[in-house]
Amino acid sequence: MDIVTYEILRNGLYATAREMKLAMMRTAGSPIVHSGGDASAAVFDAEMQLVAQGNDIPTMLGSAVISTKVSVEAIGRENLRPGDVIISNDVYLGGGNHQPDVQFTRPVFADGEIVAFVMTRGHWTDIGGQAPGSYTAMTWDVFAEGIRIPPILLYREDKVVADVLNLIVQNTRDPSVRLLDIQAQYAGCFVGDRRVAAMVRKYGKDALRDAMARALDHSERLMREAIRAIPDGVYEAEDEIEPVRGPAGWPTAPIPIRVKVTKQGDGIHFDYAGSGPQTRGGINCPFSVTCNSTWFTVKAITDVAIPINQGCYRPVSISAPDASVVNCAFPASVVAGNTETSPRIIDLLLKALAPAVPKRVVGQSNCGAFSGIFGGMDPDEARVRRTGRRFVGMIDPHAGGMGARATKDGVNGVRVYVGNAGSTAVETIEQTAPLLVQEWSLVPDTGGAGEWRGGLASRRVYRVRYEEATFTACGERGIHPPLGQFGGGAGGLFQCEIRRGDSVTRVPAKAGHEIVQRDDVVLLQPAGSGGYGPPERRDRARLLDDLRDGYITPEALERDYGLTAADAAALRAEAADA
Repeated sequence: MDIVTYEILRNGLYATAREMKLAMMRTAGSPIVHSGGDASAAVFDAEMQLVAQGNDIPTMLGSAVISTKVSVEAIGRENLRPGDVIISNDVYLGGGNHQPDVQFTRPVFADGEIVAFVMTRGHWTDIGGQAPGSYTAMTWDVFAEGIRIPPILLYREDKVVADVLNLIVQNTRDPSVRLLDIQAQYAGCFVGDRRVAAMVRKYGKDALRDAMARALDHSERLMREAIRAIPDGVYEAEDEIEPVRGPAGWPTAPIPIRVKVTKQGDGIHFDYAGSGPQTRGGINCPFSVTCNSTWFTVKAITDVAIPINQGCYRPVSISAPDASVVNCAFPASVVAGNTETSPRIIDLLLKALAPAVPKRVVGQSNCGAFSGIFGGMDPDEARVRRTGRRFVGMIDPHAGGMGARATKDGVNGVRVYVGNAGSTAVETIEQTAPLLVQEWSLVPDTGGAGEWRGGLASRRVYRVRYEEATFTACGERGIHPPLGQFGGGAGGLFQCEIRRGDSVTRVPAKAGHEIVQRDDVVLLQPAGSGGYGPPERRDRARLLDDLRDGYITPEALERDYGLTAADAAALRAEAADA
């Protein structure tokens, strides 16, 4: 195949994945999908190898390497027909990452032969379970996290299987919104099928197959070259995961996570032996999530320009103890393992690899979705008539700090690592839910001090307009702050509180849900991030800018950056003059 045809086909596959996600976002019912973009799409070859993906949610796409193969094999490729769509979300039977993320898989046929598979995955605002939003970490087992959907056919030859559809949507709190999400994901798969089929008609099945194989081999070759540049050696690190704040009798000790990284030649192995056993509460990681966190880290420390597909992962091998917090066994609950434990694993790997690639790592980051979840009946009769929905659930992923880098400050108010969704727009929240957003701001001093300062956390404050609703917070780093690299300081901790008149209730990072009522005020603030390099080496002009921008308080000059009282006073005066 000539290079021009190859590049047309390769780029066409990536463009197809991007168009599939746009089709989902335009028609989805959940604000977290249509506004926050918490959805992903990808194209797989006929052997279920991921060959092209959008710039979407890494935790969805990495785990899809496993879940797509499991889904097809569960149905049997010989049983699939044109227009079929498999639905699945089950961690144990379907290879998923957590139950709110629902995958649709569709075969693409040409001349009666499967030539590719297309996949969409979206985060549903509610999937059932013990609390509205289906996102509480205080769960005894996976059954409390919502309806489990093993790989089954939801569409047969482009016709919905009505009984399956009804069974699924009626096990959620807002079935009309679930129906829109289902139709949106089906539309994304439909678009992908049509685009890939058009390539086959123009270039032929053999050309498509050869281009896919070549793309996988090309990414593998580039990744092996990038890994070869990392010094050979054994690199180790350990950390601990904060436990769920459960009732009496639940585990209260932190859960250790450990890794040994062995780099030799153009291959790299990650061994998680020594990590703690799986635990009560939804902070366990299925193996698919641990694999995804590992693959993500390797990609991040090598070359971001390598086209992302399954070829990137061929030089990487992974082992993890069975029934551990990084490779849990049925029926352990997992909902926050995907969003909170997973980025903690990435910080662990960066800690281990810092001596090998000091210029490629960052200070520890906020490490979580830090979602604020509300659910209850809408008292606004006009909105109920307009939308046809009495129950309103809202999930709002929050933005913390990203750690400082070797030559730059960290990023303020951003989702990091495998969680690439955006916070929900304030206008969308206030239009669709009984909530008023009173504040959305960056929080000074939450970025760790350093030669390069860590990124700041953002804070959101809601006033409740429900008459009564549940509120659930799910986050990380409520106990252990994000540390800096190479002498950088630690960032700020997670904070959440509910103000009811003159009383204040502190909400832990991982606990059950609270009941809120009209005019209660809820504050949710993710963790910040760590700095990079000794704080005393920070350039004076940057400190001045930080003061003027409100990124640090005047007190931080002496407390965090070691300035003398006289130098701090002079800098404060210069900032005030501006």
